[in-house]
Amino acid sequence: MANKHFVHASTHPTATIRLGSFDVPCTVLSSTEATAHVRVITAGGIPEHLTFVRDGEVRRGRVALRKQGPLGLDLWLDLQVSQDARAA
Repeated sequence: MANKHFVHASTHPTATIRLGSFDVPCTVLSSTEATAHVRVITAGGIPEHLTFVRDGEVRRGRVALRKQGPLGLDLWLDLQVSQDARAA
């Protein structure tokens, strides 16, 4: 009989979304230099503009798309906005 309460360990890398002095852990499902697709368990309180921290690199970003699913909130982040601001 299969154990329905078994939780499969994620092999995806992790990162955080910094909200002031509070960090929200997230799982990075895919990423490029300019975008990231992440999943967070908490659905409330994620603003449109945020700070994304991965492997010690801090990047400003904007939520391009949100989708609530059974495993959490999926966010597609536009990290290009931070590069555009540095180039200006």
